Amino acid sequence: MAKKYLLTVTDEMGAKLEKEMKRRMIETVPETVRAILSEYLTDKK
Repeated sequence: MAKKYLLTVTDEMGAKLEKEMKRRMIETVPETVRAILSEYLTDKK
């Protein structure tokens, strides 16, 4: 079952997420956050 979270970021972080979204050719910021978290958590194992 999926959980939903509300995330607030600074304007600077939002701009970085939008830049990363375009670099990865992802359509939305939430998808970008999921991709980054997935990579981060996978690398930490």
